[in-house]
Amino acid sequence: MKMILNIHRLITVLFLCLLILPTSLGKSDEIFLRRTTTRIDLLEPSMAIWSGYFSHRSKCASKCTQEPDCVSLLYNMADQSCHLFNVIYDSDDSSEVDNYWVLENRGSRWAPESCLALSTCSGIATDGEYWVYPIVTNRRRTKIYCHSLVTEPSHFITLKYPNSFVGHGSSNWITRAQCRSEFKPPLRQTNFTKVKIQIESMVVNGTDYTFTSLTGSKPIQYGYARDCNGEHFRNPCPHFGTATIDTRGTGLIVDPTVEFGAFPYPKSFEGATKDFDRSALGDQISFTCAGWCGSCGPISGPIRFQHSTEFISAADAQAIICHK
Repeated sequence: MKMILNIHRLITVLFLCLLILPTSLGKSDEIFLRRTTTRIDLLEPSMAIWSGYFSHRSKCASKCTQEPDCVSLLYNMADQSCHLFNVIYDSDDSSEVDNYWVLENRGSRWAPESCLALSTCSGIATDGEYWVYPIVTNRRRTKIYCHSLVTEPSHFITLKYPNSFVGHGSSNWITRAQCRSEFKPPLRQTNFTKVKIQIESMVVNGTDYTFTSLTGSKPIQYGYARDCNGEHFRNPCPHFGTATIDTRGTGLIVDPTVEFGAFPYPKSFEGATKDFDRSALGDQISFTCAGWCGSCGPISGPIRFQHSTEFISAADAQAIICHK
């Protein structure tokens, strides 16, 4: 009888342990929050994953700890409102909002810095638009199209507007004569709907044509154009090689230090960029390439993206939060 009671007690203890185990596994992450300043127009209270009221900021921070997707919070001491977010909005040291707190890169919760990190920590295998926080950008929120997550994750920028690069070559000559107003079609043209970048440097991989449409037998690299209709100093002389870079809607621009010019080919003939234009915000670049024959593109180094002043809503991509 005593043995039966002991067995019954043992079964009861084991049952209680099974009840306690999920609570232990579900404990809050260890997170560290850093206070920063920002502008009210850089925040989206309507996109909060939780909103409520607390008498003290520490309680708002404690709520963030309990919410597994919280990586930043806004606490208003005046009305005691608390908003939790699953993205980290940009800081602005010269601005008036000083009650914004963001996750530091330590502890058991963090925002992924790449598509590989995102896939590894979450197991997500569906390609799409995600928020990542590249180290080279000082971990600023960046909208990235993660491609081939199952096999070899890579990073693309989705282009909302035409990014088109046109080449005119000797195959377009009607006769071998400069400055003709007509050409033999088709011109080579490459239109990019997404452009690949190296997430470690934000440098463009302009020879990846995964997301392009092509005219002609040979693609044209992102940011380049080519013309074979006449030396640039001849006037009048039409030129048919053009380049259009448009990063509006991405939150990125071409680094303003990147210069564009011509690469004469062969070197005995002159080439040049004409009608070069870069918008005030830096998010649109266009030029015509002139040469006999000449290729035009970045002459100071590879095309590299950096963040612009454009605000991109958190709703435009999916937020994935990593946990240890």
